[in-house]
Amino acid sequence: MKNNLWKLLATAIVLALLVAGCAPATEAPKPTITTEPTKVSEPTKATEPTKAPEPTKPEGPVVMRVGTTSIWDGNNLGVEVSGWLVYRLLFDSIVEFGPNAEFVPGLAESWSVDDSGLVWTFKIRKGVTFHDGTPCKAEDIAWSLKWMEEIGFDSIAYMWKGLFKEVVALDDTTLQITTVSPVSYMEYVLSYSFVVPRSVWGNMTDHDTMAAYTGKDATTGTGPFKFVEWVQGEHLILEKNEDYWGTLPAIDQLIFQQYATEDAMVNALQAGEIDGISGTPATGVETLRNDPNIKAVIFEGWGLDELTINSYSKGTQPASLGDPVVRLAMEYAIDREQINTVVYLGYNKPATTIIAPVLGDWHNDEVETISFDIAMANKVLDDAGYKDSDGDGVREWKDGTPLTYRFLIDDTASSARLAEVIKNGFAQAGIAIEIETVDYNTQMTKVFTDYDFDLTRWYWGGDPDPDFFGTVFSCSQIGWWNDSGYCNEDYDALYAASRTALNRDERKGYVWQMQEKIYNDRPWIVLLYGSVISSYRADRFTGFDPESRYLFGKWSILQVTPLQ
Repeated sequence: MKNNLWKLLATAIVLALLVAGCAPATEAPKPTITTEPTKVSEPTKATEPTKAPEPTKPEGPVVMRVGTTSIWDGNNLGVEVSGWLVYRLLFDSIVEFGPNAEFVPGLAESWSVDDSGLVWTFKIRKGVTFHDGTPCKAEDIAWSLKWMEEIGFDSIAYMWKGLFKEVVALDDTTLQITTVSPVSYMEYVLSYSFVVPRSVWGNMTDHDTMAAYTGKDATTGTGPFKFVEWVQGEHLILEKNEDYWGTLPAIDQLIFQQYATEDAMVNALQAGEIDGISGTPATGVETLRNDPNIKAVIFEGWGLDELTINSYSKGTQPASLGDPVVRLAMEYAIDREQINTVVYLGYNKPATTIIAPVLGDWHNDEVETISFDIAMANKVLDDAGYKDSDGDGVREWKDGTPLTYRFLIDDTASSARLAEVIKNGFAQAGIAIEIETVDYNTQMTKVFTDYDFDLTRWYWGGDPDPDFFGTVFSCSQIGWWNDSGYCNEDYDALYAASRTALNRDERKGYVWQMQEKIYNDRPWIVLLYGSVISSYRADRFTGFDPESRYLFGKWSILQVTPLQ
């Protein structure tokens, strides 16, 4: 979901990999550290991770240090939008992401849906407890789902807001959810149902109180790791949850170490100061692969890199940016191949629509796409009457104002390189770019809260279901996941239909139409489909699951063991 999101979003740039997504945030205060559904006749069961082999007991605790340039926005899951990789280690959901984008049992060990497609029944595991020792039964999960929706637990509860008619616990191990109408993507919705305890949040009855809470116990979940300490801009420490219901991690302490630059992070891995990098920069791949003690792994990702064009009716962008001709010329003037080479050394792929090909037939491969063509960029502007009347190299809008736009980027080297490529291409078409570099939190606020920008670059982590990139453009997500401020009734109707279409082909039809509309309206110009690059010290740890795509994600990390 947002960038390194913020869903990643949250990016990242993260597919960053503190996963999938972005939304508004202000800089977190420095904490005080003390710290057609198919009828299922038999319950759906999926393979659970094979328990890692018992290694020879090492001397002392097993500590793994993971390098990153961004950990999370803060420890309150309800209002933060990056750091999803970490949150999944702290919290469990009813359904989980497994290998190869499959949905597998989480707190529910099985589930089924009735003939109507409305009533879902989940068999909840016995003996699960939260990190504070309180039990997690079906009634606790029901409370968590309802409380999140009522209180406005914005980061995830939007996914089921208005979908559920009733959520009840029939007994300690049976949860029943009745939906308002059939839902075509229920497993995906519940893969973000991170369950929180009443013991921490039960006395909070309004959104503002919840949103302001940053106590250490805000991270209390049922996951395989517990929160120990976070020092903003420095590190996050987690420790093994000895009472975890599932496979116990072989790692006793997991430390996410934050670095100011990607180069410093790569150097730290080579020097043995850290054991892995969750979002390895493309510039470091060959160097790391030449080290016999390090393994770098590359996967085709769900995420994408895009240029956001401010489309909000109340945004601060100039009127000319709303002209479809200007947006069309911009797309002609973007050299995706050069961006891929200069920024990612060729490891990513030029993109078309908002859904990556790795998601299979959800990706609309019939959209008529536009390739880099400076001559065509100039032609469409010439034909529309945009002229450079004063000979300064910049065309003017009909009111005489120049086609000069602010390009807001974060302070990473990759964003700077990407911005220069786009600036040079636009200049050849008579469009000027003024690059404005800010820190991550400032970018988040100016984009997702204030809509005070003309263009911005974002990397989104993505998910194994197309729904997330669908919701990003809905009117209801303005001020949250909708970074462009795009709002269109026809698009919203398509998105609503995609959520209730029970037949997969019918749903696919709506998803394809959504992709085509966004491509033609251009609130985003999708630049590249991202690769997920992870690296680790192969002389220290083994057992990472390549099928998980995220080597430091929950599914994989539970199988990792230290080498002796």
